[in-house]
Amino acid sequence: MTRIADQIADQAIVWHLSQDSMDAHAWHRFVEWLEADPRHAEAYDRIALADGLVGETRAPSLPEPANDRGVPGWRLGRWLGGAAACAAAVAAVMVMQPSAPDIQTVQTASGETKQLVLGEGSRVEISGGTRLSFDRNHPRQVTLEHGEALFHVRHDASDPFTVRSGALEVQDVGTVFNIARDGRRFSVAVAEGSVLFQPQADAVTLVAGAALAVDEEHQALRVVKIDPGLVGGWRTGRLAYAGTPVPQILREIERLYGTKVVADHGLSARRVTGMITLSGEARRDVPHIASLIGANWRVNGEGWVLTPVGENRP
Repeated sequence: MTRIADQIADQAIVWHLSQDSMDAHAWHRFVEWLEADPRHAEAYDRIALADGLVGETRAPSLPEPANDRGVPGWRLGRWLGGAAACAAAVAAVMVMQPSAPDIQTVQTASGETKQLVLGEGSRVEISGGTRLSFDRNHPRQVTLEHGEALFHVRHDASDPFTVRSGALEVQDVGTVFNIARDGRRFSVAVAEGSVLFQPQADAVTLVAGAALAVDEEHQALRVVKIDPGLVGGWRTGRLAYAGTPVPQILREIERLYGTKVVADHGLSARRVTGMITLSGEARRDVPHIASLIGANWRVNGEGWVLTPVGENRP
């Protein structure tokens, strides 16, 4: 390798070794390094593939739930010999890389968050109670089975970044966007750039400040305007809703805190429009949400039960 290539490989190794201990500022510097030169992302991608895992790491979360279980640490102590040894390992991987799909599945428990670095300059922040998968041979194709995630995507017109969820598909046009799947309900909100919804059918273009919600059960689709700063608000404790059913909101609280919250059937038809600011503690936030939606609350074992005001149940 040339001296410049050696330097880039060394830098990629240092970033790879630092993944477990990186704070929010370090993540910002890491993403800037990836995007500064296409060779950086390529080198990091090869190092990650040679190690057998495309960057599943701990994400800095604001606020982080007290019961966050974290991500099992992964270490690179077996890297010896500097850039030359890494180059040999990369060469072996490139020769033996299978063409068949190599599916990696990432799953979070309720109250847990993770961050996934996809090696080519893109990353995913994953909320609690979420399951997604991708092909490690082609990490720009992601499937979100359920839950919620915020995608930071490096645009590549020759290889579009695509997220599939059920029969629905979102394609990046250079952006930051959030996708959520809750049963038959699907939503995408754009913070930066734009995306194409259902690009292979009647494509809908969503730009920054737009959100789209699909109710597959009732075959309904709705597009609304939102504050781009609130996209992915689950990371900062600011949740924005527009006509959202109460049960859907409570399931999001379950994902974030890892605590069961059940709504009485009398609340199931109620919808919420507005913003809820979380404190980071379920014992404060569940009663606050109950008051906002006109409900009583009680603790039942390890969970919460909400009932319409005026109903007193044991």
